[in-house]
Amino acid sequence: MTVKLSEIFIKKSSTSTYSKDELSSLDIKKEFIKRLSKYYDIPYKAEGSKENNLCYANSGPVRFVYRSTFSKKDIKAHLFTSLNKDTFHLDTTKVTFY
Repeated sequence: MTVKLSEIFIKKSSTSTYSKDELSSLDIKKEFIKRLSKYYDIPYKAEGSKENNLCYANSGPVRFVYRSTFSKKDIKAHLFTSLNKDTFHLDTTKVTFY
């Protein structure tokens, strides 16, 4: 699934160019979370769960297609390992979720 950053993040202002640090502070659109959940047929799990992660399928390096759940933290971790530049334009930069 390939998407533009503008489909993932909620802009804070009229600015469209962000650094990685600035991207990390943006909220993720609920519509994108639902879309990702539906695409991979896995449930979204809100942050802050105290549940232990004994299953390797939910560890950070596992691709979305093999996960049993995901969170906003997982989305951002995937983005920041996939994006190789210093600045990003929300309307033109694309990222692929595997």
